[in-house]
Amino acid sequence: MKNIICAIIIAAAIITTGFLLTFSPGNQCLQLKKQNDKIYGFGYVRGRSQTTLKNKYAGFVKKVHYYNYSKVKKGDVILEYDDLDIRTDIQKLEHKITEQQKTVELKKIALAMTVIDPLPSQYRNLQLKRQSAQATLDRTAHEHEVYRRLSKNKIVADLTYREKMENFKSSQAELKQLEQDMKLLNKGLTDLYIKKAELELADAETKLKDLKEELSLLKEELKYYKIVAPYDGMVITNSDTVHGYDAVGTSAAAVHRIDRKYVYSYFTVEDVRHIHVGDKMKFISHDKTRDKQGAILQVFDIASGRTTYGDKTYFTVKCKVIEDPHDLLIDTIGTVEFEIK
Repeated sequence: MKNIICAIIIAAAIITTGFLLTFSPGNQCLQLKKQNDKIYGFGYVRGRSQTTLKNKYAGFVKKVHYYNYSKVKKGDVILEYDDLDIRTDIQKLEHKITEQQKTVELKKIALAMTVIDPLPSQYRNLQLKRQSAQATLDRTAHEHEVYRRLSKNKIVADLTYREKMENFKSSQAELKQLEQDMKLLNKGLTDLYIKKAELELADAETKLKDLKEELSLLKEELKYYKIVAPYDGMVITNSDTVHGYDAVGTSAAAVHRIDRKYVYSYFTVEDVRHIHVGDKMKFISHDKTRDKQGAILQVFDIASGRTTYGDKTYFTVKCKVIEDPHDLLIDTIGTVEFEIK
């Protein structure tokens, strides 16, 4: 960093002023000598504020829309990451939702049919079935008694009697089953079948709702695969290589507010005593060296903290750009010239 600062000081001096350069014993950097009551520092351009944009998910850069120093509007997509995996998950979930919607429709039809005809076939016309079973029982009971006496007197064969006895017992069992079914029916079996169909429909609808909410959240995550400008400004893109891979939390880009620009300049402790808040200076960018007009600055703050490089101490002088004929780019470095009054 020390070498960079020295290089900036030397380059700024040679290009902008042509003033004398001398070596000072013990210094590793050339010292600037004042000429014509002017002092010189070096500085770099900053926007009013900046926001660093980082990626939430690791991925490969799919497309870059804005490169370094491009002006962007709020909402502009600066770059996009490959979102194939999440798009695949979304498609799978959409397929599940389609299938679940069909299940819901089937459950609605089943409920409507249950309301119309709630009972299984064995419970339909139960009263009539019981009456018929009672009549069958009475008949088989009579036949059983008759054939019992005939069998006892050896008038009919035992086999014939046993057939009548089996018929009688079967009739008893059938009537008993029907009476039990009647008891269930009287306990509200019809309502229970309808309630069961309603619950099955409600469960299917809940699953459908859950799937839709999951899809909504998944689609919301898509926004994290795009780096979007939070406001109007100038972008510095750090991940501008298509197919380049960025780990989680990579500083993909930074957006600077450029409605106001500032120059952070550095002057030695000997020179800064000549500078006061409100003073005006000139900033000549190193990429605009042929034009001596430069940008006009106004000092708004002189930092109390000191920075030391080698054996030299510098103060940070913060200036706002009040005239910007060249539309200075963010991070531009250059020479700051101040005329001592």
